[in-house]
Amino acid sequence: MAAYAALVSLAHIIEQIQNHHRPPITLDEEQTKSLCEKISFLQDFLDNYPFQFHLESEIADLAHSAEDIIESRIVDQIFLEASISHGSERSSHNFFSQDLQKVIQGMDLIKKEVVQFQEKRGTQDVMPKYSIRSSDLSAFTPTKNNTFVGFDEIFLDIISRLTEQCPALQILPIVGMGGIGKTTLARNVYDHSFVLCYLDIRVWVTISQEFRVREIFLTALFCPNKGNPNENFAKFADEMSRVGLHELGLRLYRILSGRRFLIIMDDMWSIEAWKKLKFFFPKGNDGSRIMITTRLSVVASYFGTCSIKMNFLDEDKSWELLSKTVFGKECCPLELKDIGEKIAKKCRGLPLSVVLVGGLLASSEKTQKNWEFDAENLSPILNLKDDEHCSKILSLSYDYLPAHLKPCFLYMGVFPEDSEIRVSWLVKLWIAEGFLKPIKSKSLEAVARAY
Repeated sequence: MAAYAALVSLAHIIEQIQNHHRPPITLDEEQTKSLCEKISFLQDFLDNYPFQFHLESEIADLAHSAEDIIESRIVDQIFLEASISHGSERSSHNFFSQDLQKVIQGMDLIKKEVVQFQEKRGTQDVMPKYSIRSSDLSAFTPTKNNTFVGFDEIFLDIISRLTEQCPALQILPIVGMGGIGKTTLARNVYDHSFVLCYLDIRVWVTISQEFRVREIFLTALFCPNKGNPNENFAKFADEMSRVGLHELGLRLYRILSGRRFLIIMDDMWSIEAWKKLKFFFPKGNDGSRIMITTRLSVVASYFGTCSIKMNFLDEDKSWELLSKTVFGKECCPLELKDIGEKIAKKCRGLPLSVVLVGGLLASSEKTQKNWEFDAENLSPILNLKDDEHCSKILSLSYDYLPAHLKPCFLYMGVFPEDSEIRVSWLVKLWIAEGFLKPIKSKSLEAVARAY
């Protein structure tokens, strides 16, 4: 979605020049009107057409060219005012207008092609427009109420194992394929009121494929004080930057010693992480527990035969989860129930698929026609093999994002996996990149936080 971000950035520059009390350059009124009209038209098109358009790179190039021309003109104007005559200034302005006119003509050609594209396609292959407000974002955010379905027995079994009268340190692996709900289950256990009352300390660390022992230690040490904003974690990490790895481990050991703790090690891919960390977990007789989530049976089996395997949801539970994701506590309208059950069945019992598809349905108009259209378009993806199925389902949550949020989401790729991202940094970076669509009476910082 580089095209959309480029158009937003160009529109923002034009607006800044127009609203500046002493603009560095003067834009021709007719050219500005024409350029703004085409920017708005192309933005609206990209907003309403969620999938990649074959001329997106050309749109981005033209927007970047216009931005370069305007910014170069601003720089030239500074030098012109200082050292060049008015005659040369007029000549320079003529070149500026000509260059900008070429960009406008290029956008005009693309606009004509877009109109032809719309007339040719009509509504074919174009998904319904999704208007996502801040109040709708809960539909895309898994919560305890609408995603914890179908694993009640497993949940009660885990709570029983965590609180049973066995003083020795116990390790409880939870195993299942990606998207089956391991982390959601662990999070519900971690936050459960009974567990909170029973334990002295809770620690949550994410391991991942490429784990970093120092960051795991820092996260574990910071967890007892959790509830502070990420900025405090960054400050804490900075303060600990001179402390050696072994000393960090000893500090964790001292904090945990003599206390009943629960450590959740989420998303473990190999036993190497365990081998590096286990020496710093006290083996006292105080009823402490360690939970491990993994998608690999070989990792779970390393800890013995006590692992809990998570299986797929049945059709009834899949529909229950989909219905809760879409409607919350409200009942599904009767006219949507049959088509909704068919969509839930196509998710093949994978909670991740159900929740993501439910999020898409929740943000669209809840009519039988729309849901039948969605079911038809989702079928080729939901019928893929397991690995492809998961990947494509995840890509749907990107495809259905509004165009202005796509570049913001893709920008997350500049950060390392599982790293803490400071919101204040991210806001500044998005603003600097020109990703934000200005909203009257709101600062760019406020817009970024809403995004």
